[in-house]
Order: sequence, then structure tokens, then C-alpha cells
Amino acid sequence: MKAMLSRRAALTAGAGLFVALGLPGAPGALAQTNLSNPPATDVDSMIVISADGRCAVLTSKTEFGQGILASLAQIAAEELDLPYEMVEVPHPDTDRMPDHGLTGGSATLQVVGPRVRIAAATARAALVRMGAERLGVTLEAVETADGAVRVKNAPDRRAPYAELIGGRRFDLQPDPNARVKPRAEWKVAGRPQPRPELLAKLTGGGDYIHNLRLPGMLHARVIHAPGLGAEPASVDASSIAEIPARIVRRNGLLAVVAEREWDAVRAARDLKVEWTAGKAIPSMEEVYDAARRTPEVRQDVTVNRGNPETALTEAAMRLEATYSFGVQTHGTIGPSCAVAQFEGGRLTVHSGTQAPFDLREQIAKTLGLGSPEVRVVYHHSSGCFGRNGLEDAAAECAALAMELAPRPVRLQWMRHDEHGSEPKGPPVVMDLKGGITAEGRMAAWDSEGWVPHSTVTLLRTTASQLLDKEDGGAPGSGNWHANSNPPYDGIPAAKTVVHRIAETPFRPSWIRTPGRVQNCFAVESFTDELAAAARKDPVRFRLDHLSDPRGRAVIEAAARIANWDERPSPRGGEGSGNFRRGRGIAYIRYDNTRTYVACVIAAEVNLDNGAIRATDAWIAEDCGQVINPDGIRMQAEGCVVQTLSRCLREEIAWEGNRITTLDWASYPLITFPEVPRITVEILDRPDQPMWGAGEPAAAVIAPAFGNAIFDATGARLRRAPFTPERVKAALNGAAKTPLP
Repeated sequence: MKAMLSRRAALTAGAGLFVALGLPGAPGALAQTNLSNPPATDVDSMIVISADGRCAVLTSKTEFGQGILASLAQIAAEELDLPYEMVEVPHPDTDRMPDHGLTGGSATLQVVGPRVRIAAATARAALVRMGAERLGVTLEAVETADGAVRVKNAPDRRAPYAELIGGRRFDLQPDPNARVKPRAEWKVAGRPQPRPELLAKLTGGGDYIHNLRLPGMLHARVIHAPGLGAEPASVDASSIAEIPARIVRRNGLLAVVAEREWDAVRAARDLKVEWTAGKAIPSMEEVYDAARRTPEVRQDVTVNRGNPETALTEAAMRLEATYSFGVQTHGTIGPSCAVAQFEGGRLTVHSGTQAPFDLREQIAKTLGLGSPEVRVVYHHSSGCFGRNGLEDAAAECAALAMELAPRPVRLQWMRHDEHGSEPKGPPVVMDLKGGITAEGRMAAWDSEGWVPHSTVTLLRTTASQLLDKEDGGAPGSGNWHANSNPPYDGIPAAKTVVHRIAETPFRPSWIRTPGRVQNCFAVESFTDELAAAARKDPVRFRLDHLSDPRGRAVIEAAARIANWDERPSPRGGEGSGNFRRGRGIAYIRYDNTRTYVACVIAAEVNLDNGAIRATDAWIAEDCGQVINPDGIRMQAEGCVVQTLSRCLREEIAWEGNRITTLDWASYPLITFPEVPRITVEILDRPDQPMWGAGEPAAAVIAPAFGNAIFDATGARLRRAPFTPERVKAALNGAAKTPLP
């Protein structure tokens, strides 16, 4: 099998090809079609009916654990009156799928769901017309069911979709006025459906990029700089003379390539390289002050009402605090990997990227190719929400494939590459001031935060290595300012300024719920500080300052399922011996425009050694119209587990400009015994737009956890992660500083 095919060949080659490329389904609807290249706006660009009546839903959105294969399949199955198991969502392939943008921001259902729904409804209307004509009856006399058009009063008279359109184009534009099914008619959507990719994942199979093998494939390892900004000064080829491996250099890119993977591993390990000193960066303790001193590119004012300065002066009580969030890596379970081949003037790259079309454009630019000369095929990656080293590995692999053409090349990063060389969740810091009236209400809010101006996407550093220039990858704006403002409209005077700084010590990258995790930690923790100062119950305090009925509903639901007892915080004294227990709450409306989430966490604190754990988490979530409730529940549970790990211990460390947390021993993750009991309540809004669930619940975990620790002990944690040392320091500070 050849790894690089033309667009038409890819569409007509048959089932065996597409199993190899990882498209779900056997034999697969897409593989059976004879379609050529439809415009990206056509029904045919999203909905394909094969010769056997199966349906493929086409999109550039990728499945990496968020459950979109199931949800998009449900939408299409519902509108087309197809059994759920007859619909599949193939992995993205830039030669075949429409460009719906990168996968991120919990935006797939919000953006692509309505497009698929309208396209499927348009297709169903066309099938009704075709079926009525074939059956010789009026449009009113037919209905659709089980993948066929049938006569209502004679169901045995039917015209299957496979006969009406199978393997052919609709040649239609989506009709915005096409009838979509009301909720009362839903049979597939709105209820739990199995995720088609889970069984293979749980049994060790599945189409992982790490498992892809092509005939004649070479194995590569890239030798990354040990220090930030360092470059190879000299390379001693004789140090690996006894290993059957080849050294490949392309400007700053240094790699070894071998016929056998173990030889590539040995060569990368043993190759002697002298490196330049690299770039000086602030220490871990200096990094937040350094952010404040870094020149800013611009300011974002995310809320500005009233006169906070005057209101703070006139407030009965005034509080100030600084919150910071540590530098974190993505903790990808399987290190980044890619396979690439340059043959016949065309480059094919297999990757776990979340942005196939962006990757195609930037690889083309980096390597001096035209976009049509590059094809990107998606495969499952292993354990990443955000942008880790996958795109860098793909670019490196593509460059090596150009050097070693026409043989395919597989590049696998090692663990130290992933932890050391992938981009990072950057340090974020926020200074806050708040005022309380004599009646215990928020009178003023004034805060400043420092975040990256842009998230350097995909290939910028790699392009610099490959081409010795800095324009290979474009900076993405990033929503690092998102949810930096308090969500409570009952604050009469509020201003939030976000300084978007020119650079951070490590290349900044999106990491699950970028910006919102860090900002919500500060905002919701400080809200709790104000409630405590006012001696108000934390739930009631939030409700008293919030008018949005959907926001109030999730707060009330979270409190209800947690059996919240209304009282001021800290509770203090609950527990036995050296243990104390407490509860905390946090709330967010994601990006101030969509999904609502509230979370209550119960925490237990060991006063002797500072060890903490979350024993329970209760989540209430409003994602609008619910397509797959199990998918929402799984995402909420995943947000709890992953973000608790980030709260408990995930933080990179460095000495000089060298990262020292290069393995799982030095960068540990949460373990199964530390996972709390998790309860999720979904507030379905059938008459509202559908919103995503992959990120929003992650934003409320850190503040709810920190607020629970305060409730238990009176100690306020203002820096994440909450290591035992920081907990002990906070406990000592709480003992010396009584509550106002």
C-alpha cells in the first residue's frame, strides 16, 4: 500500500486503505463513495451516503477523548432517520474533509453541530423528493425511517437511501429553512449513545499514531536542546560510529535516523553534542514578578463599570490579594509522534494534531511547498487536551521525510523530549482588590492580570530550526484574558485589566481550558475571600450578586446535590485528630457567553504534614441543548480528575534554563486512589443552542478546591498547585492572621 495517494484515489481505493489510515467503520461509508472534490460549503462536503446506505459525517474536527464522534453521529442519524450504528465520523483528512477550523475551546458542537444538522436535514428533504418520485406518490404520502423513504400507509413500499443516492452527490447547498426535528420527535439524539472509539481504546487497540507502520519506514529521533534557546555548537559523529544510524541536520534541526527503532534510540542517547549556553530565564520564584516587568503588547479591559477607585476608598472593608498559577506541561501519556513521506512531489503527514488544516498550511510554508502539495491525515494521539509537541514532531518528521524521500519516516519523541521540549501552560498572575459595604455586599472590584499576548501555535520554534527564520508559524491570539472579570453583575463598580505581555520564559501553549483555569482560580477564590470577610455564606453571597437565571440555576443545583448547609466560611473544627474537612464552591459562565458550570468540592486536610485530598466533587452544568448526556458527564468527570492533578502537584521545575522535571517521578500525576467521588447533574435546555463540555468544568475545580481548604482550616491558598509545603505555609499564616 502506498502512503501517499491523490484525492480521487483516496476516495475510491476501498476499505483496506481506510482501515490502514484509521477511519472508523468497516468497511466504511467514505471508502465506498465515488465522490470527487465537493466545495466545502456543499451538503456533500459534510454528508456522504455510501452504496450500502451508511452515512459518513465529514469535518476537520478531531476526536481525542471529548466524544464528538458520538454527538455528531447522533445529530446526523436523527435528522436522516438512520440507525445510530449506520453513521460514522471518519478521522480528518485534508484531502477530503471541509475545514471547520481547529478542535479546541469546546466549540465543536456549538460550531459544527448546527451545520451538520442543517446539512442532514437538507439531505433528508432531498431523499424524500427522490423517494416519492420513485415510489410514485406525493411528498405528503411518504416518511423516512431506518435509512429509507417509505409510504406511510404501506410501510413495505420503501426506497432505501442506498438506492436513491448511494455513492453519488446531492449537489445541494444546505438549506437554512430545511425542517429540523423538534425535540419531541428525537429518537437518537438527547439520550446516551455508546462512543464508537472507546472499545478499541479500552482494549489496547485503536488507530493511534504511535501504531502506524508503513512499508520501508525509517525510524528517527530528534536531539532537542537541553536548555532554552541553546543550539548545537558541535556534533561528534564518531561517538555513534558503531551504531547503524545516520545523522541528519537541517539548520538547527539535529536528528538520527535508522532502519531499526532501537538503533535510533541508542544513537540519540549516545551522540555527543556540545551546546551553546542558550537563553537566561527567571527562576521559579521570580517568574511572576518578571511577568509584571515584561513589556506588554496591549491591554484588554474585560469589564469597566462604575468607579472602582472611589468605591474602594468608600468601602467599609477593603481586601487585596495576589493569585498565581504554576507553569505546567501537558503530561501527555504517549509522547508525540508523526509519520511522513514525500513521494511524487507530494508530502503526506500522519499526525495526532488538533488542527489538520493549520498544520498543513504551516508545514507547507515551513518547507517551501504549496498547500495542495501537503496532505495531513489525523490519527488518535495519546492523552492531550491542548497543544503539546504533536505539531512540532509533525514538522520535524516532515522535514526529515523531505531529506530521506521517497522512504517514509516515523519520528517518535522520548519522554524527556515531551516533558522538556513541548510548549507549556505559562505562568499567570493576577492582583486583585475588593471592597465590601457595611451590609456585606460587594461594593468594588479592581484587578490586573498578566498573561501571554499570543500562544505561539504549531511550528514557530521548529520553523526557526528548519529554515533559520521566525515566520514559519503564526501566533494565535489565545483567550488568555477570558473569564478574568467577575461574573457577578451585582457589583456596582468593577474594572479588570489584562496585560498581554510580549513573551513568557517558555513557549506558551494552550493547555486544557487555557486562561480560564488560571483566571477563574483567582476570581472565584477572591470572591470567596470577600464572602468570608462579609461573614456571608459563599453560595448565598454569589446568588445575591448574580441576576442571570441560568447562572443562578447551576449554583443552586450544585448546592442542592451537595446538600450544602448555608453558613459563613470557614467552618473550622470539623474533623478529628489532625484532619479537618470543609467544602467550597465556584462558578463560571464560560467566556461569559456560553456553558454554565458550578462545582462544590469537599476537601480533607492533614494539619501535620499539609497533605490534602478532595473526597467528593459535585458538578452542575448547563450546556444548552443536550445531544449525548453521557458525553457531558464523561467530560465533567475528566475535568475534575485532570484539574485536580494540576491543583495537587503538576508544576515544572527548572535550574538555570534547563527543565529538570523530565519524567513521571519528577512530574507526578494524580493516582486512582486520589480520585474523588464525582456527581454530575446536567441541566438540559432543549430550546437553547448546544454548547460544548470539554473544557468549562475544568475552570471551577481549582477555586472550589482552594475554597474548601479555606473552609476546613481558615488557610487561603493563593498559588497553584497546592503542594504540601504551600499548604503548611498557608496553615502557619492562618494561625497568625485571624479572619477580619
